[in-house]
Amino acid sequence: MRRHGVSCVSLATEWNRNDGGAMERRRMNYGRMSAEAADRVAAVTSGRPSTPLQTSWFEFLLDGSLLEKHLQKSNADPTPVQLIAQFLEQASKLSVNEQNQVQPPADNRTLKLLALKVAAHMKWDLDSLEKGLTIPVLNMLLNELLCVSKVPPGVKHVDLDLSTLPPTTAMAVIIYNRWAIRTIVLSSFPEKQTKPGPHQINMLNIVQQEKEMTENILTVLKEQATDSITVLEGALQLKKDFYVHTLRTLDLLAADAAANGETESSTAGLRISADDLHCQVHHDLGGIFFQQGCTDQPTYEKARDHFRQTKELLKKLDSTVHVHMDEKRLAGYWNACRALTGDCDPCDPQTTPYDQINSLIRAHNHQAVMEAFIKDNVSRSLPNHFRRSVLREFLYKVQQGESGLDEVCHQLCVCNAVRDALEGEILSIRFQQLLLKPSKRIVDFILEVVYDKGEIYSFSKHGRFCHEIKMNYSPYTNYFTRVFWNRSYHVYKVNSIISFQY
Repeated sequence: MRRHGVSCVSLATEWNRNDGGAMERRRMNYGRMSAEAADRVAAVTSGRPSTPLQTSWFEFLLDGSLLEKHLQKSNADPTPVQLIAQFLEQASKLSVNEQNQVQPPADNRTLKLLALKVAAHMKWDLDSLEKGLTIPVLNMLLNELLCVSKVPPGVKHVDLDLSTLPPTTAMAVIIYNRWAIRTIVLSSFPEKQTKPGPHQINMLNIVQQEKEMTENILTVLKEQATDSITVLEGALQLKKDFYVHTLRTLDLLAADAAANGETESSTAGLRISADDLHCQVHHDLGGIFFQQGCTDQPTYEKARDHFRQTKELLKKLDSTVHVHMDEKRLAGYWNACRALTGDCDPCDPQTTPYDQINSLIRAHNHQAVMEAFIKDNVSRSLPNHFRRSVLREFLYKVQQGESGLDEVCHQLCVCNAVRDALEGEILSIRFQQLLLKPSKRIVDFILEVVYDKGEIYSFSKHGRFCHEIKMNYSPYTNYFTRVFWNRSYHVYKVNSIISFQY
């Protein structure tokens, strides 16, 4: 065993000496080549199998044609959004001079232009950019877009006349303000906070700095929200096509070819039809108005109108390649707006069960609401969370002092309890408390809810079935036998053999 061990060690040492020496000689032959690049070439020339190395950000600076080739790959590594983050991170890095003093980042236009070209390759799809980039990075990217698009500095966007601006300039203003109101809406959604593990302790300072930057940016965006809405409402008045920067127009800017006006002409860039852009703007405005509706009820009507326009434009844009719309989310917004504004007809065949019940609630037709819930106990088309939300809504109205709704709350509670029992769920505490001292009306309603119209039984002439048992009315005498009674209560046993007599 020892001899085998020595042989193995000797072989390994000899291989390392030979292969390591060859690797070192190759490194020397590559002169000033970076260590990472030398390792890549050495791995290829040595014939050893290796995993593909990720393309580094600086390689795109050395080879101007590499970026476009990289973006054409189906599984590009790094991904486009990762490249944008890397380019802008390097462009905003602080430097240290010879006196060991921290210097502000240099104005690295080349790296920023590369980030813009990647975003242009993505056709400025805000959905993809928002999913892959943080708010500070995306803010930096879009501010650079405003800069290269020659948006007049120091002028508020709300004071600009979009109809007189060059097409790519107007589009840059629209993209920025679309992102502004979308970011406000997205920031209002709750997010699950991740707890840093032991390996992340050193990153806490960086995370805290990014959080502060994000909060500062959101504060500015919220202060300017009214201006952003005005800018986008103005864009809806423009009936002409729009143009947005592409890799080619950005290359022309880099080559200073804009002197002849080519990048600002009506034919430069990627054409976006008016309907295409209006569809996206209507959707974004609907989102911000819906978010504002929590504190300003009438804005729900504005949100509804914008979502209606979005739906109508989507039907016209079946073959579009620029609109990336989450149609399920749009449908949810649309249904919510119709419910909140009462803009739905219960007799409309396209009206959803949600719309029908919300319309009945707004019309104060409580009896029809009960009938709908009783029918739903058979069809089970309404989810339980919606049924419970309706009960919570009525309970809230009772708390606010509305009279005559206590009985409605009790009946809704019974309906939901029957649904829970049918699905094998635990009955709510509210229903159990209701049974502690049930009124005659509640007991009658329970019997009505559990009554199956497919059976041949009919409703009793007497309100409470326990009274019929006590009075020995048929057919209860077949089911129960009294074994004890006094002035306070009667005790019955259930018959083991029940004969049905009609």
